[in-house]
Amino acid sequence: MNKKEIFLYSPSPKKTDAVKVWFGFPATYHIGMSALGYLSLFKLLDTHENAHPERIFSDTTTTSHKKNEVELFGFSFSFEFDFLSIFKTLENYGIPLFAKDRTEEHPIIFAGGPVISVNPEPFADFFDFLMIGDGENITNIIDSIYQNRTLSKSEKLIELSKIEGIYVPSLYKIEYNEDFSIKNIYPEIKVKKSTKKQLKCMYSAIITEDTMFKNNCLIEIARGCPNRCAFCIASYANLPFRFPPYNEIIDAIEQGIEKVGKIGLLGALVTAHPEFDKITDYLLSKLDEKEFEVSISSLRADKIERKTIQMLKKAGQKSATIAVEAGSQRLRNFINKNLTTEQIFETVKTISEEGLSAIKIYSMIGLPSETMDDIKELAELMIELNKKNRSLSLTLSSSSFVPKAQTPFQRYGREDAKVLKEKNDYLKKILHINGIKYRPTSVKWDNIQGLLSRGDRRLAPILVEFYKYSASLGSINRAYKECQEKIPNLPPFEWYSQRIFEKDEILPWNMLEFSHSKDYLEKELLRLKNLETK
Repeated sequence: MNKKEIFLYSPSPKKTDAVKVWFGFPATYHIGMSALGYLSLFKLLDTHENAHPERIFSDTTTTSHKKNEVELFGFSFSFEFDFLSIFKTLENYGIPLFAKDRTEEHPIIFAGGPVISVNPEPFADFFDFLMIGDGENITNIIDSIYQNRTLSKSEKLIELSKIEGIYVPSLYKIEYNEDFSIKNIYPEIKVKKSTKKQLKCMYSAIITEDTMFKNNCLIEIARGCPNRCAFCIASYANLPFRFPPYNEIIDAIEQGIEKVGKIGLLGALVTAHPEFDKITDYLLSKLDEKEFEVSISSLRADKIERKTIQMLKKAGQKSATIAVEAGSQRLRNFINKNLTTEQIFETVKTISEEGLSAIKIYSMIGLPSETMDDIKELAELMIELNKKNRSLSLTLSSSSFVPKAQTPFQRYGREDAKVLKEKNDYLKKILHINGIKYRPTSVKWDNIQGLLSRGDRRLAPILVEFYKYSASLGSINRAYKECQEKIPNLPPFEWYSQRIFEKDEILPWNMLEFSHSKDYLEKELLRLKNLETK
């Protein structure tokens, strides 16, 4: 690995018979070394005497461990398209993609991350087991493997399935109805999401200049989000909203200032930490003593303290990011974005008055119940913000709605691609005329994401064909068509991504048990529908 790495922890001495682990990240070293969750779990492995881990990236060319010595090969899986790099990595090491094709001689392959935690089913056939929920229980996995080395692979997997949050797909069988829906999932045993009730502060365990966030100590100060927007897995997949103790955050900040002079505060809503005001005061006091940089992943658009912006400017930041999600009050009410137009204007005004030069505003298009009038209100909002804050460079970034499992909007489908294109074209044209930059995501790639977000095991051969065709946009349709000719009972593409799932339908992820139930999500959706009409 990079010789310029700075370790902010001390690896533990390894037992001579420690479990050799390859811990993979589905991208290059340059990208992976800025992944806070990945590095934090690697630290847990590296400070455990029963584990001897080695980092593997998509551009790794040499390894310390020999393949035949590796007992576990795990992957961080944060985004739907990570499977492409994981497939490539497995092939590079001569490991079959499908779990059923692997023998006792191959390492046990697993993965974890937000995508896997909410709906693992499109990827279930490729992994021996999957981690559902928080990854801090990875040391329990190591201990299980260490203690059960004499068992066969299938027996080891049964033992692993006894650990909270461990899902072994091969232990479950799925039956389908003639209308493509799921008939049964056997057995009816639920896999309970692993939830770390008392969070310890996660921060960049290894720092290097050869990465995206160069020499930056990233610190998690909140997990989840108390606002619970109806489409957001960051909120629902991480319930309950939690945060590490103030003193641990301060200790991490001290290390970052001392070692590299750059601090990045991360979380779905970092300012929701109950002591964020104290954290800001502490950073301001330290900035009086020495220069260092501070960045924040996102700010609250409904309430922002002026001194937070002052701290960011003092720490070298020139821009800020807020999320409004929708332009109309009606639509913001429906998606549970507790945010008024007045609050948006006040927040942007504060950012402008405190001397920042740019602001990025996040929104979505294609949300359930959205009309063209909502899109026009979004454009009007941006234009008015631009008029009243001429000193700011405004950028609107948008993505098209993708339904996510474990959220109140999980049953809704995606809007037709042609309609989404019309909305994007309208926003691009009118915002350009008014000097506002517009940065939408690709509707076509979002369509594939929509397929994966609510898919099931029947998609597995399609993903392999898609990968073999170099994963181009056009190749997904080719792969799907070829597999439909071979696989009985394979639904059309749109069946997964665009239709509204029936209320009593068995969902692909029904074997998972979260702190919120399906009934709770239905009640929350009903509440929002009532709120929308008031």
